[in-house]
Amino acid sequence: SVLSQKYKTVVGDENLDPTFRIPQTILKAKPWDQKLILEYGIEHPGDMDHYLNLVKPNIAVVTAISQTHTKYLKNVEGVFREKSKLVTALAKSGYAVLNAQDQYCHKMASMTSSKIWWYGPSVKNGLKITNFRQNLNGSRFNIDYLGQKSTVKWKIIGRHQLMSAYAAATVGLICKMSLQQISRGLSKVKSPIHRLTPIVVGKTSIIDDTYNSSPNAVLEAIDTLIDLGKNKQKIAILGEMKDLGRFSNNKHKMVGEKIASSNVDYLMTVGLVAGQIADAAKNVNFGGKILKVASTHQALEKLETIATGKSLILVKGSRHAHLERVVQGLMHQSTKIDCYHCGKLR
Repeated sequence: SVLSQKYKTVVGDENLDPTFRIPQTILKAKPWDQKLILEYGIEHPGDMDHYLNLVKPNIAVVTAISQTHTKYLKNVEGVFREKSKLVTALAKSGYAVLNAQDQYCHKMASMTSSKIWWYGPSVKNGLKITNFRQNLNGSRFNIDYLGQKSTVKWKIIGRHQLMSAYAAATVGLICKMSLQQISRGLSKVKSPIHRLTPIVVGKTSIIDDTYNSSPNAVLEAIDTLIDLGKNKQKIAILGEMKDLGRFSNNKHKMVGEKIASSNVDYLMTVGLVAGQIADAAKNVNFGGKILKVASTHQALEKLETIATGKSLILVKGSRHAHLERVVQGLMHQSTKIDCYHCGKLR
């Protein structure tokens, strides 16, 4: 969105797995296109090698190194080893755009001969974001760089999403874009489907974050629910976080403890593994009410008895939990889906 304000830009289908999306996006590019944007999402050891064999980037953006896909990558060090291949593949003339808030990004900085641009609120003399405000229609904030200022209004919620704005704006600066062009591009960003997407149905508001789930992402979504849920009944409907391997029990427990320390009114967990979140919240004396259900159909039945006209409902779980069916039910749509992994669900 930012780069397209100055350059002819090609970007892939966000709903495709990177294994398919990267070659498909490359094939979409025409001779007159100027920028090609690719997401190198990893899940297994060797994924990054495959992507880099297809194309090596000129600019590599690293957002964070966290405990995701540890079922296959074993631990956060395994995630770091796989992702660090991206910056080591950069040429000396390339750019590594690194998150200054992430300790593993600082380790990466010593692994590349490329130019390094740091981003984030702690960067001295870097781009700054201030005056963040949000509601269910989106958020707005100011960006400031070397005395220039501009205002961004985008259809995105969640304070943590500002790190994406920092990263995108930094790439814009590297590509010789003005602050006004960057601001205009950020303002055109829309919330991708099922990723902290605000939905209003009658007097009930929903935050649809059902695309996927990981420990940090759940904590950030809960913070967003609390921030936007002032003077509302706050309901968190949470499913399993998959692919965490041996860390699964502890991470689900951590989420339950986070809920217990909040002012969320209802915690509903869907499925056996997600029930660990409810158990952990109960064990540390969560002040709200806890509901454990086995299926999305049961979740919808329970919601009929607890949701009010002043409810704000967060729905979040890993992709194969299919909690988008809860959102569809709340929107009075069919909950039938046809999943390539799970088959037809009714």
